[in-house]
Amino acid sequence: MAKASGRTADQVAVDAILEAIEDWQDAKIANERLKDDDGVRIPLKEMISKLERREVEERRKKPAAE
Repeated sequence: MAKASGRTADQVAVDAILEAIEDWQDAKIANERLKDDDGVRIPLKEMISKLERREVEERRKKPAAE
């Protein structure tokens, strides 16, 4: 793998370790969020609509480019 990617074995190992740590952190965050899950879900169309309205509001707040 190192040879094929043009990196040293140490670089490949470090990258693999960092990726494993990031995956572990992501899983930990997901588990913490699941503890607080109240089961309420928002339909996708409703969420898209909310985000679009928020984007419009944010654009209105920004000053016009000169």
